[in-house]
Amino acid sequence: QDAQKAADGKKIFDAKECTKCHMIAGKGNKIGKLDGIAAKVSPADMKKWLTDPAEMEKTLDHKPKVKMSSKIKQLNLQGAEIEALVAYLQTLK
Repeated sequence: QDAQKAADGKKIFDAKECTKCHMIAGKGNKIGKLDGIAAKVSPADMKKWLTDPAEMEKTLDHKPKVKMSSKIKQLNLQGAEIEALVAYLQTLK
């Protein structure tokens, strides 16, 4: 089930064109590298990044060039999509 959820998350990541701002394994935009993210960010914080990025941006020690809070609403992510994305991001160790 978790493997299927992660696979669904990968499909959502691709379909929502997350690589416009994020990079995984050398593919995508280098401003938002996600390689190894699972070792740095908890599942709860990943979910918060997807649901309330403005709050999470306040915790950063530097201001991002592109704010996720300005992009996330356009994606219109729903509960199951968020859960699947978190499952996928948790595979990036």
